[in-house]
Amino acid sequence: MVTGAVIAQLHGVTMTHFPVGDDNLPTRAHLLIEPQRHIIDLSDLKDDEAVALGLLIQKGVRVLKAELGVEHVYVFRINDKTAHVHFHLIPRYADTPKEYWGLKIMEYPNRQKIHIGEVKELSVALKSAVDLL
Repeated sequence: MVTGAVIAQLHGVTMTHFPVGDDNLPTRAHLLIEPQRHIIDLSDLKDDEAVALGLLIQKGVRVLKAELGVEHVYVFRINDKTAHVHFHLIPRYADTPKEYWGLKIMEYPNRQKIHIGEVKELSVALKSAVDLL
């Protein structure tokens, strides 16, 4: 169930750039980590998928901070809209006002956004950086 340009893969788990936002422009460097096979509950992960999930979250946070200067990275799993295990890594940039920290991060109207055509280019750059971690 890969949704965007692949940044990293490990043991059947994939990291991609989130493809769309509420206004059809995704937040710049909003990453999605998900198993390639359909899993609804975390308890259904195989051990190697669980390890891969943790490692890809770690690498995603590291690459966002090192390559893009992201101040903080939120890791969310909600699964209310899509019945598939997936985690969102959502960057918080230094200019984000405190009233938009935490769960309100996606409500920040001036958050950095990226045009769909630029997602692949950013994904390739992040993939090269992740490969060096």
